[in-house]
Amino acid sequence: MGKLKGGTPDNIGDSIALAIEEELNALLLADGLPTLSNGNEEAVRERRRFFCAIGRGVVKHLVARKQSFEIDVDTSANDVYRHPNLTAE
Repeated sequence: MGKLKGGTPDNIGDSIALAIEEELNALLLADGLPTLSNGNEEAVRERRRFFCAIGRGVVKHLVARKQSFEIDVDTSANDVYRHPNLTAE
């Protein structure tokens, strides 16, 4: 499993920001509206900057609360708890 990645406008691949962009595109398409541009214009960079800010904020929020993610591993007689490794980058 990969790490959580908020994304940056210059590195949006495999990130929360890209997932947000893809979902917005799907919703636009479902409503018969024009889909998002993927060109090099400033509007694309501004949109991606906004999505990256959301993605990075989500990752920071999760990292700050990583103890909330408890995974109970049954080892028969004893319960062992593992916490996933969450990083902001």
